[in-house]
Amino acid sequence: HGHRLVDTASFAQSVVRRCYGHEDQPFTLAIAGYGTGKSHLALTLASLLHDPASETSRAVLNSIEAADAAIGAEIGLVLRESSQPCLAVALNGMRSFDLAAEVTRQIVRTLKTDGHDAKALDDLRPRFHQAAELVKMSNEKVMGDLLRACDATSGEQILMALSQQEESAYRKVHEFFADRGMPIQALAGETVRDVIDIAVREYCGQGKPYRSLVVLFDEFGKYTEFATNRSQIAGSGALQDLFEAVQANAQAACFVGFIQFELNAYVRLVAPEFKNEILRYVTRYQTADRVYLSINLET
Repeated sequence: HGHRLVDTASFAQSVVRRCYGHEDQPFTLAIAGYGTGKSHLALTLASLLHDPASETSRAVLNSIEAADAAIGAEIGLVLRESSQPCLAVALNGMRSFDLAAEVTRQIVRTLKTDGHDAKALDDLRPRFHQAAELVKMSNEKVMGDLLRACDATSGEQILMALSQQEESAYRKVHEFFADRGMPIQALAGETVRDVIDIAVREYCGQGKPYRSLVVLFDEFGKYTEFATNRSQIAGSGALQDLFEAVQANAQAACFVGFIQFELNAYVRLVAPEFKNEILRYVTRYQTADRVYLSINLET
């Protein structure tokens, strides 16, 4: 089609350079057909960026060096010079999820797993804390009913899920207490823009735990189609919020979307009444650098 194909060692080099401030364009779309390893590549990059010193990352770097010594050496140098990991969010666009909730869940889980205080994000979504307080105050009889309603074995299991901002756990707890006249009120905004703004401000940059926040969005085209047709689930304008959040925080945030076709191809898959809605998203993300992948990292 007249496009220059890019191998994934070179692609990985470009993504790493972007995450560590050596390139300016915060948006990238990687295009390759079905079954070419895009999902594996996204997770490989997420692992490499989130924990550059891990055994997994060393194995990835060794494989890149075997393919191209110069590229492998530069990636290794960039990672060593920074000595900071990246806050990686790896999304699977084939799943039906609320975008703000899933981004928040992953960031909070990563922060707590890495030993960082997630209070800044917990404060953005106080409903989870309120739900946890109701669980803690439950007497033995109420707790027994709650465990059955949540299909859980212990109160600690429910509290752990709420601390990681698991929407399914919150929904069950909310419904349980709402039926008993104690509904939980969501008092704060919870948009993707809010979440990324806070994550970058509090946790990314010089002197912070992470160098940058990177969103690796597999099957981004399919999710764009889903977010258009089912905005009540994905969140109204969620993909626009995501774009604006990355753009506003470009000094410490970037986006990599993996798609099977050019974004315009997904416009043809939605009903006529949704054309304007999906075009709002497509027009924005079309400004991204487009990379046509050839071989994959696993091969």
